[in-house]
Amino acid sequence: MSGDVTGGSPPCAHTARYRPRLLQSAVSGWLACLLALAAGPLRAQQTAPETAKLTPFAEETVTTDDNVFRISNQVDPVTAIGFRSRGDTYRTTSVGLSADVPVSLQRFQASVTYNSNRYDRFHELDYDGYDLHGSWLWQVGRNLSGQLGVSDTYSLASFAATLGVAPDRLHVREEFAKGSWLVTPDWKLYVAGDDLVQSNSDPAGQFNNVTVDSLEASLSRASGTGNWFGLDTRFESGHFPVAEPIGSVLVDNGYSQYGFGVVVDFGADTPSHVVARVDQVSRHYHQVTSRDFDRTTGRLEYTWTPDVKVSVSAIAERDISPYEYIHSSIVMVRGLTLRPLWHMTDELDLSANLAWLERTYLSDPAVALGAAPPRDDHVRTMSALLAYHPRTWVTLQLSFLHEERSSNIAFGGYGDDVVWLKARLSL
Repeated sequence: MSGDVTGGSPPCAHTARYRPRLLQSAVSGWLACLLALAAGPLRAQQTAPETAKLTPFAEETVTTDDNVFRISNQVDPVTAIGFRSRGDTYRTTSVGLSADVPVSLQRFQASVTYNSNRYDRFHELDYDGYDLHGSWLWQVGRNLSGQLGVSDTYSLASFAATLGVAPDRLHVREEFAKGSWLVTPDWKLYVAGDDLVQSNSDPAGQFNNVTVDSLEASLSRASGTGNWFGLDTRFESGHFPVAEPIGSVLVDNGYSQYGFGVVVDFGADTPSHVVARVDQVSRHYHQVTSRDFDRTTGRLEYTWTPDVKVSVSAIAERDISPYEYIHSSIVMVRGLTLRPLWHMTDELDLSANLAWLERTYLSDPAVALGAAPPRDDHVRTMSALLAYHPRTWVTLQLSFLHEERSSNIAFGGYGDDVVWLKARLSL
C-alpha cells in the first residue's frame, strides 16, 4: 500500500496499482544530498551516536529453477529454446551499503546494492543489476510528517508474463513525496505524489516503456485506539512513448484513471487486525476507447496474532495487480492468499505463502481489435521460507516455491519448482 507511512498510519494507505510518478527534478537533486549524508555518517553520529548506522553487507544466493523460461508443458523445450532442459542453476552475488542517519527530528535512509547474476547453462541470461533507494523521513513538530524519496533498479523481467525466451532487462525509476497532517487528534489528512518511469531492453517489448504519474489524497478519522475510517481519492495517468503494433495498426496505450475508495482499519493493537477497502476505479484510454472500464475493486486482510510467536494473515481480493509492468493490459486478480509465520526460536523463523488466484487480463488492445482472444489464468502457488539468525550479523535462508498456472490461451500455462539458499553477512 501507499499512504501514510509514518507511525500510527491510517488505513487510507492506497493499494498501489502501478506505483507511479511526480516531482522528478526535486527528488533527483535530493538523491545527491542523501548519498552525501550516507557517505559521511561520522558527523551525523555526533548528533545521535546511539542510532546512526552505516551497514555494509554481502549476500550469496544459489538458485535452482526447473523451468527458467516458464515454458508450457505443451512445448518441446528443444524446439522452443534449443536446449535439452528447461532448468538451470544460477548464482547471485550481492554487495551493498545501507545508511540510517537521524538528525534531530529528521531521518535519512539510503541503500545501494550491486548484484551479479550468473547462470550455469543459459549464459545469455547473465547480467549485472543494481538497486538504489534513498529517502528522507521528515517531521515538523508533532503533527506534520512524511517522506521524500527515490528508487532506481535494473533487473531481469520475469518470463511468467512474456510468453517468450528473449531476456528483457528492466530499468525502473520511481520518485515520490508523501505527507500527513494530524489536523486534530482524531482527523488526519494525507497527500502523496508519485512518478514512475520504466524502460525495457528487449526491442520487441519496448511498447511497454511507460511513464506513470499519480496524485492521491485521503482524509481519515480515528474511532478509538488503533481504529481508523477513511476516504481516499486518486488520479493516475500513463504515457507510453512507443505505440504497440497490432497487425498493421499502431495503438497508443496512454490512459487516465480515477479512483475513489473507503477504507476501514480496525484492531491494529489487538490479536485480530482487520483492514478492508472498496474502490471504484475508472480508466479511459486515449485510443481504442472500447477498452475503457469502470469497476469496483476490494481487498480484505485479516491478521490473527494469538501470541508473539505466531501470526496468520488471510487476504481476499478482487483488485488490480500492482505488478504488471510487462504488458500494457491490466490484470484483475481475484482470489485468496494465506501467510502464516512462526517464530520458532529467537534464531529461527518459518513462514509460508499459499495463494489461489484468478488473473483476468483486461483492456488488451489486441483483444479489442479482434486480433487475439481474451486471456484468463488460474495460478496456484505454495512457498516456504526458513530463516536462521545465529548471530546479529549472519542470516541464512532456505526457500522453496511450487507454482502451477493454467491458461485459456495456447502455451500460457506452466509448472515450476524453485529452490534457493542465501547467506548474508552484515557489519
